[in-house]
Amino acid sequence: MLNNITIGKYYPVRSRVHLMNPLSKIICTITFVLMCLFANSMLMNAMLFILVILMIINSHIPVKYFFKTIRSLRFILLFTIIFNMILNIYFETTLIMLSRLILLVLYTSILTLTTPPTEITYGLEKFLSPLKVFKVPVNRMALSISIALRFIPTIIDEGNKILKSQACRGIDYNSSNIKDKLVAIKALIVPMFVLTIKRADELADAMEVRLFSIYRKRTNFRQNKWGFYDTYLVSIHVVLMLTLIVRSFMVL
Repeated sequence: MLNNITIGKYYPVRSRVHLMNPLSKIICTITFVLMCLFANSMLMNAMLFILVILMIINSHIPVKYFFKTIRSLRFILLFTIIFNMILNIYFETTLIMLSRLILLVLYTSILTLTTPPTEITYGLEKFLSPLKVFKVPVNRMALSISIALRFIPTIIDEGNKILKSQACRGIDYNSSNIKDKLVAIKALIVPMFVLTIKRADELADAMEVRLFSIYRKRTNFRQNKWGFYDTYLVSIHVVLMLTLIVRSFMVL
């Protein structure tokens, strides 16, 4: 039931995307989000789909992981279609909304599948480092985001264990009616919340035992160098973003 969610999971394999600097991957992701905001036609969204497909091919990650991600969105996509039909919104506008949602989730999955949580922390710290001038706690923000991403697969694993244990006790999540499913989901949320709090306490104790301090300057075991492929990919994203912005204003 929860195995289709791949956000937050790291898939270890050697590829060009895996070897990229985390900062360049975060810049590409933010640039792609901006591109999705300005892609107001099916042609623009088709261009973005081609870019995502090329990124998936270069990542050497099995396509089934991305199909699982799209499959996990089926209820949100269905709700969006029904809601737009009720409001009598144009079909093309509905397709653009659905494609934007799929594109954003797929590209975010590429980031998390090709980058370990510690490297995401490193990239976020570098990306947000200019905010240190305004006394913004960049290291705390980056650490909080990376821990939140790391907890997603942990919570999913715990949820699967609870689902299996409740299925052994006779709770049916598939063939029961809506009322029974709501009761079963309620019985799932409470132990998941308790286990999440317990895992968070264990993580805090482990960090305290290892003398981790958020106020000290941290070093990185892996030296992330900016290479030619980073410049090449960031340039492509920036050029595409500027093209979409200019094209969207020309249409207006």
